[in-house]
Amino acid sequence: MEKKVSVVMCTYNGAKYLKEQLESIIRQTYPIYELIIQDDRSTDNTIEILKEYSKKNSFIHLFVNQQTLGANRNFFSVMDRATGDYIAISDQDDIWELNKIEKQMETIGDNWLCGHLTKPFADDENIPLHFDARKPNYAIERLIYATPIPGHTILIKKDILSLISEEKKTSYAYDPLLNLIAGIYNKITFCELILTHQRRHLDAVCYTIPVSYQRNFVNYLRTIKRTFVNYLDLRDKMQAYFTRMYEFLKSFPEKNQGKTNAEQLAYYQSKKGLGAYLKLTFLCIKFRDKLFYTKEKSSLFAFLRAIYFPISCSDCFMYMLPDTKS
Repeated sequence: MEKKVSVVMCTYNGAKYLKEQLESIIRQTYPIYELIIQDDRSTDNTIEILKEYSKKNSFIHLFVNQQTLGANRNFFSVMDRATGDYIAISDQDDIWELNKIEKQMETIGDNWLCGHLTKPFADDENIPLHFDARKPNYAIERLIYATPIPGHTILIKKDILSLISEEKKTSYAYDPLLNLIAGIYNKITFCELILTHQRRHLDAVCYTIPVSYQRNFVNYLRTIKRTFVNYLDLRDKMQAYFTRMYEFLKSFPEKNQGKTNAEQLAYYQSKKGLGAYLKLTFLCIKFRDKLFYTKEKSSLFAFLRAIYFPISCSDCFMYMLPDTKS
């Protein structure tokens, strides 16, 4: 029996690009059980467009918030409305490949979360773009630092939502939270195809200017300087973050080696003092194949990166700095 897939979308003043994304969802090769759209009180003609599409397509269900929720609360809310076996998350301004859901359903198997490659594009040629075609590392040791599978690429088994308490919904963004929970239980898989074209524009909630990781001597020096300065600015915030992360990991009864490793990393990353820093450095060296975006081909370079990782990981927390879009 074919599994039912719900697609959920949150909208806010997205009229400019909305129709392209709606068309790419409607024309999916895998049948969409329902498309649930929740608008966060748009002031442009987004709602008029959505009403037009919902009249023509009976599986489209439109809801308009009585009060503004913000992107994160809105996504949690609309996911709770879904009744399918699986939930695919959609942004309002991307464009899906027509076989996106088909390929993800072929890939997910017994896992709880499936991601895929996403390629950025922009109508404005002056917007910097970065595309990484490598398969990301989604081990839980990495997930406590970064979110390798962004929300707009996520397909989840609906059952995962039962593990998310209201308290967790208010403490974490929806996509890192889904990554973390699926990672704790080792239930993530990845489709190595470009299935979403992510539109980049300056008004996008998640847009930041991409950091250059080009490998040359000058860029190495720039990276060391940038991450060290950021670490000094972010150290207290990072320690507070990892204190919460340690408690988050401990709140799940699942026991496996990856989760134990992540708990150790979070614990020492949350502590002050030379002793804790040295223990953290040792753990970073020990788990170096799990910490980076992808496994390093050079064992020496991996070792050197691991030594500096307690500081360089500040790159993962630049969103905590003011004016991250400038």
